[in-house]
Amino acid sequence: MRRGLTLLEVLVALVVLTIVGVSYLQLLSASHRVVGVSQQWSDAVGYAQDAMEHAKLTGADPQGALPGGFRRQITRQPFGGGYTLVTITVMLPNGARYNLDRLTRRDTSGVEQW
Repeated sequence: MRRGLTLLEVLVALVVLTIVGVSYLQLLSASHRVVGVSQQWSDAVGYAQDAMEHAKLTGADPQGALPGGFRRQITRQPFGGGYTLVTITVMLPNGARYNLDRLTRRDTSGVEQW
């Protein structure tokens, strides 16, 4: 009775191990991409909320460039019934857009109520 592994058994084991290793690396790479995209969307939401809070506190639209290749646009349009629709649009570096909408109303003194 012979003991030990044949060359064919060792080669099959190496092929199986290689397939498992490559699959793991592909999974790791894909999850890394997902984390990057999630971080971009998280940044976009933060920039939009920051602009909305700035507009609430100062009544003015925030100006200036955003880091990371993001851009921000603020639009105000009548909504009806004395309301105004304020939309903050954040353009992501990859071309996607995130919109944050809020309705405001001007009181009798002309101050915008959020």
